[in-house]
Amino acid sequence: MKKLLALLCALVMMLGVAAGCTGPANGNDPSAGNNGGSTGPDGRTRSAEQTYRMLYNSEVSTLNYLYSASEIDMIFGANCVETLVSSDSYGNLQPAAATSWEVSDDGLTWTLKIREGMKWYDYTGAEKGEVTAEDWVTGAEWVLNAANDSSNSHMMNGYIAGAQEYYDYTSAIVKGETPAEAVSADSIGVKAIDKYTLQYTLTQPRVYFLSLLEFGCYYPMSAACIEENGADLGIDNTRMWYCGAYLMDEFAPQQIHVYVKNPNYWDAENVHIERVERKYNAEAGTLAPTMFLNGEIDYTEISSDLLAEWMSNEDTAKLVSPTIKQIDYSFYFGFNFEPMFDEQYEPDNWRIAVNNENFRKSIYHGLDRIRALQVEFPNNANDMVSNSITPSGFARNGNKDYTTYGDLAKITETDSFNEKLALEYKAKAIEEMTAAGATFPVKILMQYNGDATWAKECLVMKQQLEALLGADYIEIIINNFGAQNFLSGTRRCGNYAMQRLNGGAGYVDPETWLFMTQEGNNYTFAFDTTEVFEKSTKSAETTAIVEKYYELIEKAKLETIDVDARYTAFANAEAYYIDHAMVIPYRASGGIYNGTKLNPFEGVYSSCGWGYLKYKGLYVYDTAMSGDMFSSQLASWEAARGE
Repeated sequence: MKKLLALLCALVMMLGVAAGCTGPANGNDPSAGNNGGSTGPDGRTRSAEQTYRMLYNSEVSTLNYLYSASEIDMIFGANCVETLVSSDSYGNLQPAAATSWEVSDDGLTWTLKIREGMKWYDYTGAEKGEVTAEDWVTGAEWVLNAANDSSNSHMMNGYIAGAQEYYDYTSAIVKGETPAEAVSADSIGVKAIDKYTLQYTLTQPRVYFLSLLEFGCYYPMSAACIEENGADLGIDNTRMWYCGAYLMDEFAPQQIHVYVKNPNYWDAENVHIERVERKYNAEAGTLAPTMFLNGEIDYTEISSDLLAEWMSNEDTAKLVSPTIKQIDYSFYFGFNFEPMFDEQYEPDNWRIAVNNENFRKSIYHGLDRIRALQVEFPNNANDMVSNSITPSGFARNGNKDYTTYGDLAKITETDSFNEKLALEYKAKAIEEMTAAGATFPVKILMQYNGDATWAKECLVMKQQLEALLGADYIEIIINNFGAQNFLSGTRRCGNYAMQRLNGGAGYVDPETWLFMTQEGNNYTFAFDTTEVFEKSTKSAETTAIVEKYYELIEKAKLETIDVDARYTAFANAEAYYIDHAMVIPYRASGGIYNGTKLNPFEGVYSSCGWGYLKYKGLYVYDTAMSGDMFSSQLASWEAARGE
C-alpha cells in the first residue's frame, strides 16, 4: 500500500521539503509579474528593462546537461530545462515538472505525477513535442550507458535499482569485454508507468531522495532530441531542446551567451529577468569591478584585497554586500594521521603528536577561528564560522536544524576557542608526549595552493597559535605547494600535518558528509591505512576512537524512516568525532563580497544540485544592494526559515 501525498507531507516537511504545495518559487506575489519600476523588499527600484549583464572567463565544454558535472556547463541546464522539483528561496523543495509524489511504505518506490501540458521547444521557441514521463527514463538510460561517458553516473549508481548493473554491463562492452549476462536498460529502476506517471525504485530507503532530483542526471531528455542531433548533441544552443524558464538565444564561445525568457514556460509569471547577457573576458576577475562601477555590468565579485579600498570610499562602500552563506561545501582543519611527508618535517614526531588527544585538543581550543576567517571575511567572519562538519541550515526537520540534535547541540552553541582550556591540554600533552619520546617544538606542516588569501590565513594561524601555545611547543611550517596537482600532491597522499580541507554535499542529509571521514577516505587517514600505504601507524587510542565513531555511523544509517531518530544518531556520531578533536570545524561556503544589482534572497536557495544557478525569481534593480540592505534582508529571511 502506498502513502498518498497527504500522508507524505508530514515526512517531507521534516526534511524542509514542502510537498504538493503551490505558489511562486520565490515566495513573492505572482501578481507582481515583471513590474519594472516597482519597489523591491529592500527599498530599491526594479529596473524597467529586466536585462542582467555579467562577465565570465571560463568557456563551457558542452551544453549537454546529462554529460557534464561542471558548474559553468550546468548554467544552461539549470535555466533551460525543468527539474521534477525545485528549491524555493528558503531552500524548501517545491513541485516543478512533478506536481505531486508518493512513496511506498518500505521507502523503496517513489511515484511522481508529471505536469501535463509542458512542451519541448528549440532555441527559437518553436514547439518540438510534449514533455512526458518517458523523457526522464531516456535521460537515465543515457547517463547510465557507459558509452556516453557521463560525469553524472555516480549520482545514480548505488541509488537507483539496477543502475550499477547496467552501467557495469555497458562499461564492459565499451572495453571490448564479453559480459557473462546481458543487462537491458529496462532493468533500470526508472519507469514511465504511463504518459504522466514516473516511478523510481531505489536500492534502499532514502528519506532525502527528492533532494537528488536537482542534479543533472535526473533531468529529462527527449529521445527525439537525441535522435535529431546525434553526435552533435549539446555542441551549441541549436543542438538542444528546452522546457525550462529560458531559451539560449545566442551562443558565441568566448564572446557572448544570451538567454531570453521562455514565454511558454509553465511558471513564466515568476520569471522576471527577460534577458541574460554573459560576456566573455579572459580578465573578468580584474576588469569586472571597474565595469560594474561604470554601469556596464550588473555583478562583480570583490576580492579581499580590493574590499578594503572599496570600503574606505563612501561612494563605493554602499555598493558592497556579502553573498548568502552557502551550505553546499564544508571547510574544516584536518589532522593527518598517516604522515607521508619528508623527513625534514619530522613525520615520526608528528605521529606521536597527532595520536595524542590532549595535543589535538590544545590546537582545537587554541585556534582562534574568527581571527583566521577575518582574512577572507573581514566584515562577516562571525557569520561564516561553523562549529560542526555538517553546516547549520543544511538539513532540517521542519524548523529544527540538524545541528541542534543530540550531543551536537552543545557543540553548535559553543565557540571552540578557549585559551584556558588550550593551555591546560598543552600541559597534559607535553607530559604524555615526552614520556612517549616526542621532542618539542612539534613541527606542523601546513600546505596551501599558492592563493594569496589562503597564504595570509595560514600566516595568521601560525602567529596566533604559536603566540598562545608557545613557539617552543609547536612550529607551524607554511609551504606553498602550488596550484598544479595540489590535492593529489598534498591531501590525497598524506603530504601534510594540518591543513584546511573541504568537501561538498551530494544530497540533503547529514550522511552526505561522511565520505570525508569514513574508511577509505583520502582526507585525514584516521582509519587502518594498510591497504593504502602498506602501513598503519595509528595508536590504539586513535583506533578505538575511530572504530567507535564508525559504530555510531552504522547505527545512524539504519534509521531510514524516522527522521528525528536518524538526525539524533548522526548528530551523536558527529559530536563524538569532534569531542575527540579529530577535526576542527571551520566554515561553510559562500559569504564572499560582491557588487550586485540583484536581491539574492528572491532567487533559489539550494543546498545541493544545480538550483542555485537559476535566474528564476530574481529581479534586476537600478542600484546595487548595500551591506545594510543585505543585513536587513538576511534577518527577515532567517526569521522566515525559522532560524
